[in-house]
Amino acid sequence: MSKSKGGKVGFIAILIVLVMLIVAIVGVCIDWVSFTAQAGGGLIESEAQGINLSDLFDTFGEADGEIGGAFKAMASFAILTAILAAATTILAGICKVLGWKLFRFILVVVAIVCVVCGVVSIITSFTFCDKVSVDLGGLASGTYTPYIGAWLTSIGGALAGLVGIFAAVKS
Repeated sequence: MSKSKGGKVGFIAILIVLVMLIVAIVGVCIDWVSFTAQAGGGLIESEAQGINLSDLFDTFGEADGEIGGAFKAMASFAILTAILAAATTILAGICKVLGWKLFRFILVVVAIVCVVCGVVSIITSFTFCDKVSVDLGGLASGTYTPYIGAWLTSIGGALAGLVGIFAAVKS
């Protein structure tokens, strides 16, 4: 009876990891940062507009200096988080089907790195937004903030890693 229940828990964990992988991939594909502009000392404010990661590549992909470095770190960790979430999903499935101890160890390592990359992804997104925001004194200002895509990728990656560790223990 307990073997059957453990098997169900393992399959549920794999299903959750798969859903978190989808969340992380969707996060990379949708609006990553939002931009809000103000002019005239706050008298005129534009609506926040979302900008996706591919548009940011067009704008900041060739940038150098602090802004270029912050963008490249943010984009790298975003993509790495989605890749590691996919690796966690695949390894969790392999561990469940085959039950090899070596793959359990690899799953735990990849899942831990996935959690770390998910957390670092949102941190680098905030760092990029701080560096690229514009302030022209009292005339105009524009601020970037992490938007839904950054949050989804970070949360999806971190939860995929945490549930991947749980799946390794349960398989």
